[in-house]
Amino acid sequence: MTKDENVKTIRFPVKTDEKLQAIANKCGLTKLDCFVHMVDYFYKSKKDPRDLNDELLKNAINKKTDNIIAFIKTQEQELLMPMKKESERMIAGQMQMVGFFNQHIIKHNDEQKAAYKVQLQHISKIADFLMKLDAAQNESKHLKAKFNVILEYYISAREQMGMMTKQSDKDALVQNVRQQVNNL
Repeated sequence: MTKDENVKTIRFPVKTDEKLQAIANKCGLTKLDCFVHMVDYFYKSKKDPRDLNDELLKNAINKKTDNIIAFIKTQEQELLMPMKKESERMIAGQMQMVGFFNQHIIKHNDEQKAAYKVQLQHISKIADFLMKLDAAQNESKHLKAKFNVILEYYISAREQMGMMTKQSDKDALVQNVRQQVNNL
């Protein structure tokens, strides 16, 4: 026969028994098993069963919260603040570059545009001059061609004249050639 380990008894009020029964039913245990588990819980957690506010738990939570806050502050000091300072430094550097760009490069581009505009005007004048020069050369060639025609006419008419040709015919030929040259 096995010896019964349950030799101790505890006397407590009926209201407490009702509460114990409700807790046991809620957990699906017998009153004895519920009581054994409660004793183990308080024994292992070292909590005071009279402390309904559970100061140890509050202290533990506060300690953990303080540790987390300290960790966050450390991260802020070691990581976030240097990153913020570095990004502010980078932004300041970029602002300096933009300022330099606006001050010098854009000014240089405006100067280049003005210089290109002046060059374009000069090139346009040169092109006009070259066109006039080309027209003048074409006109000169055209005049030479006409003059050659007049000269050939004069030479052929002069050769047709002989010694016996009247002076008036010779003068008319010269007058005609002069008139043609003046008409050029």
